[in-house]
Amino acid sequence: MRNKWKAAFFVLLLIIIAIPATVIILLFTDPKGGHLDRSSLDSDIRTNQKLLSIHTEKEQVEDLLNKELKKKAPNVNVYVNLRDEAVLNGSFVAFNQELPYQITFEPEVMENGDLLLNEKDIQIGRLPLPGEEIFKLLKNTVKFPEWVDVYPADESILMRVTEMPTKPGYAVKAEEFDLKKNSIKFGVYTKE
Repeated sequence: MRNKWKAAFFVLLLIIIAIPATVIILLFTDPKGGHLDRSSLDSDIRTNQKLLSIHTEKEQVEDLLNKELKKKAPNVNVYVNLRDEAVLNGSFVAFNQELPYQITFEPEVMENGDLLLNEKDIQIGRLPLPGEEIFKLLKNTVKFPEWVDVYPADESILMRVTEMPTKPGYAVKAEEFDLKKNSIKFGVYTKE
């Protein structure tokens, strides 16, 4: 039972990155399955040129994440609250008792466009837990995508958004993830 909330937590992290990637892939995929005629493209497109901005608000992201969590893990009691921080809430059963948990993250957009999730607090019930030990456990027991790194000593998770798989010739960068201002932005760029 204990591993269900861990699995749900990592499903949430993957969803946070997968949703913008899916939107971007769907935008750049030809609906007929054909190929793009590159000769018709303007030759002024340069490497690292911004092509598209995706701007959303935390309520929309929260609703989307909770629907995806329910779809991916219907038997796991877990949900996301996006307030001034990103909060993962849920419960698991131990000793025939349901124990609530809460993991609070403060997202930070790095200069290169990656997203760093800094753990602020981990609690089971009202008992705060040491983050470093929980992150060591997560790193050793969960297989993350190549573009997600867990740093137990820093109690953080780095989502290398700029290195996540996208359509060839394009890259995604997180531009803003400000929950206090209710502003979440991603950019789509050309790459070499």
